[in-house]
Amino acid sequence: MVNKTTEVSAAEVLELLEIEGGEKVIVFGAGNGELVIPIAHKTKDRVTALEEDEALLEELSLRAEEETLSNIDRMPSGVGRLNFPDASFQRGLAAFVLDNTDDLELAVQEIYRITIEKGIVVALGFSKDQSAGLLTDKLSKAGFDVTAGDLNEEVYYVKAFKA
Repeated sequence: MVNKTTEVSAAEVLELLEIEGGEKVIVFGAGNGELVIPIAHKTKDRVTALEEDEALLEELSLRAEEETLSNIDRMPSGVGRLNFPDASFQRGLAAFVLDNTDDLELAVQEIYRITIEKGIVVALGFSKDQSAGLLTDKLSKAGFDVTAGDLNEEVYYVKAFKA
């Protein structure tokens, strides 16, 4: 399997997320931790890593242990109904998962629900999928203020701010 995040700079993602060091972060599509590990280093609070593939969560666990990170909570989960209270997270990252979710509208509503006011969510996807416009529209309709752009010629981002 090709690692999807190899084309993405963790520094660019951290910049988009505007992590200052005390934010609680949720990562959808955590994979083996390519983006989770840098986020966990950047914040002193908890990072919740959601991933459907439990083998990838185990890889993430080993990587976190190697880097002596103890602030990552791993959960086998997709992006559907989320078992978190309203306004649970200051930051969110959906890394290459919203393009493949069965119910994008539900996923976006749930992401909006668990994000605090003035929270930021960043979604990454492959430009060839041409889903940036659809995602921008869904996030706007959910109530986010949205901007979009490209990290490189293969990967787009959508940055959503909950006003």
